[in-house]
Amino acid sequence: DSMRFRNRSILLFITALWLGGCSGPPALRTLAQDAVAAMGGAEKLQGVKTLAMKGGTGTRLRMGQMVKATDQENPAQLKDVVDIADLGNGRASLDYALQLGGFMQHRHEILTKKGDKSIGIEIVGTRPIIATTPGGLFSWGTQNSPEFLLRRNVVTIALSAAESASDRQPAIDKELNGKMYKYGTAQTKSGEDLGLYFDPQTRLLAAYEVIDTESILGDVPAQYILSDYKTADGLTLPHHITVRKGGKDYSDVQFVSIAVNDPATEQVFAIPDSAAEEADKAAAGDEYSPMKIVKVGNGVYHAVGYSHHTLIVEFPQWLALVDSPYTETQAKVLFRAIQEQFPTKPVKFVAVSHHHYDHIGGVRTAAAMGATILVEKGNEPVLRPLLEARHTHPQDELDKRRNSQPAQQAGAIEVYEGKKIISEGGQSLELYPVSFPEHVDPMVLAYASSARALFQPDLYTPPAAANGGPPAQHLLQAIKQLNLRVDTMVGGHGGIGTLCAGPSACSFASPRPARFRRGLSRLAMEFLSISNRFRYPIGSMRASRRKFHGICG
Repeated sequence: DSMRFRNRSILLFITALWLGGCSGPPALRTLAQDAVAAMGGAEKLQGVKTLAMKGGTGTRLRMGQMVKATDQENPAQLKDVVDIADLGNGRASLDYALQLGGFMQHRHEILTKKGDKSIGIEIVGTRPIIATTPGGLFSWGTQNSPEFLLRRNVVTIALSAAESASDRQPAIDKELNGKMYKYGTAQTKSGEDLGLYFDPQTRLLAAYEVIDTESILGDVPAQYILSDYKTADGLTLPHHITVRKGGKDYSDVQFVSIAVNDPATEQVFAIPDSAAEEADKAAAGDEYSPMKIVKVGNGVYHAVGYSHHTLIVEFPQWLALVDSPYTETQAKVLFRAIQEQFPTKPVKFVAVSHHHYDHIGGVRTAAAMGATILVEKGNEPVLRPLLEARHTHPQDELDKRRNSQPAQQAGAIEVYEGKKIISEGGQSLELYPVSFPEHVDPMVLAYASSARALFQPDLYTPPAAANGGPPAQHLLQAIKQLNLRVDTMVGGHGGIGTLCAGPSACSFASPRPARFRRGLSRLAMEFLSISNRFRYPIGSMRASRRKFHGICG
């Protein structure tokens, strides 16, 4: 009997051990599959062709519009946000109104197709609609093109997790916002590492972590927090999405509704008639963005993009540029146009006017092309990390060159403080950092003496046609204090214009404002009264005399 009792005890002990092992932490794949089931099931999620998130309101950072490069960013307000991901056809749309201080702008960026070729459509305020290759789209809403929505929507992430999560790796407990979740790792469809938080009560995906490659700042660790799950066309989907990047709050958007497979979304991807000609050009080339080079004067040219422009100064053996703005695509198109017009002259320098993101989106491309990037010390806190960052997914040209085997040569950053003059063979480019506290500090004014031309973005947009204000007045005062003879203003936005009535009309005056004004020519006085028209295409923005705090885009 004692032997029988002993054998039975051993059997019970072994059974208990086996049962205890079965009740251990669930495998990560089980949790990921449970999350898919809680959202409506794999079959229903795989049947999602279009996902339209509507009525979004909230906040977002990464506008890059700080006065000083070291300032903290203020969040912009987002309204009327509609994000559409056409998962079946590889199309996406970002539509939103953005407000920062007194600045309001409606923007709509669309990744669509012409035949089997992906192209981008950009609609900003009342500007003419343009078409580009997809990388030519610049989004203040996400710092990425709309293609980003195809990779960072909850349906794609949840399905990727269920497919790639390990069936052997147990989940661990991990805290997020004061609550414990089941956590594990998987991969996105494109092979990016993915961290996953599952709610043990609802079994839903509560958050995911991934490295985002922003079009301006490069690789940034991001955390997407999903909440307010509601039923939407038979699925359970999050209506509130909070994003943290680099450990800081980045965006927080609450959506009113989500539509699944709504036929009405098709009209969003139609190419507008006014952009049809450019759409043909975008579909025909590898890189396309609107670009033309206009002669300003003796060895000085204006490279005119869609809304953000570049100054070109021709030296005997090489070229110097001021600003390479907007996107990598625009920069590639710019360098291609320069190569066609100046086939024997490389771009040796690219000077940066200021640190705002919309004017520096192409400097990494310029460095990849071998140019030295000239940065005034006040702009260095933004430009240095931007130029040194990794850009891995998608990988940009500079990242490819630096990380090829063996590494290929690329341009470096050169930081200067105060005035800098580049001269050779009778040509010169003079760079003058000036403080404009209404908008940016410093702003580098670029003066080409051979054409008596001054280039600056944001402060005055030739030709101006509205009420005056502090930035325009400060610009005139800066020209006077620097004793520059300016015949021609060349805009980082807008075109080419005449600032003053004669070659010396901008180098006059007493330091006292009243005498300064009395000394102006009639035409210069008219300039003061109209020059603060920042001709940003904002349908609802009225010219005013109030202090300007907005984005210059």
